[in-house]
Amino acid sequence: MKAQDKPQYVDEARKLYGLLEIEKLIKNPNDLTAISKINRLIAIFTNFSYNDGQELRRLFLEFQEQARHSSSIGTTRNRAVDMAQFIGQKIDIYVIDEPIKRSQDRIIKNLKNEKFWLHSSLEGKDLHVIVGERDSDKGEHIHVISDSETGAIRYDTNDQHPSELLKRVVSLVTKSGTTIGVTQSGIKTTMEFIDTNATTSESDPPILYATGIRHSGGPTGHFVYFTLKNISKEIALDIHWGIRAFAFEWRPQDEPFELEPNKEKEVIFPISTEKIFTEAIEELNIIMEYKGMDGTAYFTRRELEQVKVPSGAFFNLKATTFYPPSILVNDGLRVLSEPFQDGDRVEMLFEIKVDGETKKAKIGMSRSLSSVLGFDDGQIKQAILELAHRKIRKMVKENNLTDHLFTTHELPEHNAGDFDAYIKLRDSIT
Repeated sequence: MKAQDKPQYVDEARKLYGLLEIEKLIKNPNDLTAISKINRLIAIFTNFSYNDGQELRRLFLEFQEQARHSSSIGTTRNRAVDMAQFIGQKIDIYVIDEPIKRSQDRIIKNLKNEKFWLHSSLEGKDLHVIVGERDSDKGEHIHVISDSETGAIRYDTNDQHPSELLKRVVSLVTKSGTTIGVTQSGIKTTMEFIDTNATTSESDPPILYATGIRHSGGPTGHFVYFTLKNISKEIALDIHWGIRAFAFEWRPQDEPFELEPNKEKEVIFPISTEKIFTEAIEELNIIMEYKGMDGTAYFTRRELEQVKVPSGAFFNLKATTFYPPSILVNDGLRVLSEPFQDGDRVEMLFEIKVDGETKKAKIGMSRSLSSVLGFDDGQIKQAILELAHRKIRKMVKENNLTDHLFTTHELPEHNAGDFDAYIKLRDSIT
């Protein structure tokens, strides 16, 4: 398939998907109109990826077999939903592969200047890029958005006009160029482009994308199946994955694996054995850590939304925002202790090397702050870890490393004392 033909096939697949009447197909698995649409989707998917086409064919045949020979409407509907979800998720991937990926590559390649900082993320199907000047103390920035439908680039009129920072919005060309460096902090992953005074590879990094979510349940428990796909042109090595949220992390016992370009692997999460099956949790993500051919370590994630089943008995998972890869950087910060009580505060001890000298600092949270936020012991530990990472890095940059206690005085005014208040506190440390 020629690159210029891909958008029209994505558009055709989207229209066919919108015309599928799943309930009608469940009642009549021999409906020729629906079968012709699915066969056309199989052909389109095969053009993008032979494996995708064969997987859709398999799901369709499994559905037909179940619908024709079983009286279990529930199981038949599950097979139909699995097939429909697969179609929708693959169309999303093809959209990301094309206009978003091209715009992202163009933006990342051309914005190279030591005077600017850049944060980038995918929200829904649009690439958002925020750019500002490092020396500005006003926090002024531009907000550029790459449209997934057309590949066009627009800017947010509520922020600074692009002409004040850039020559051209289309390619984000600045007045001078340097090499690119990337930093990553915790699970709130962003990309920041800085001058590293080092030579970087011209090849694109491997990009892993989590998709193809399906669910199953039975006597042995409930499971969520994710498809991890390498949507780049570079091999991804030593792949580790897991489920991570605020004060929660699950990792499989599987050995790390590798994925060549356009290859995928289905992985399994036993959700019914974990608290997120019945308990709502903040900042839930599927995460992937892996390496490129040159040994560079990368991190990417996709946000997960907990969706209650109709009975309200438990949650299923739905994938939402995807975040492009960041380079994993070890800034030398080490945790020296578990949380310990010191009067009316909980503290942890950290160390970091600064100019060859090892320095230590205690970072803590007052009991009044943890009470206002409603944090239990596990959440207090997670909060201290996240706050310490940001606070210590900030103090090192300012050459003023000391112990620090977070209190209610640092919360934003008129806060509701909920998790959003904590996020604002955490994100205020820059």
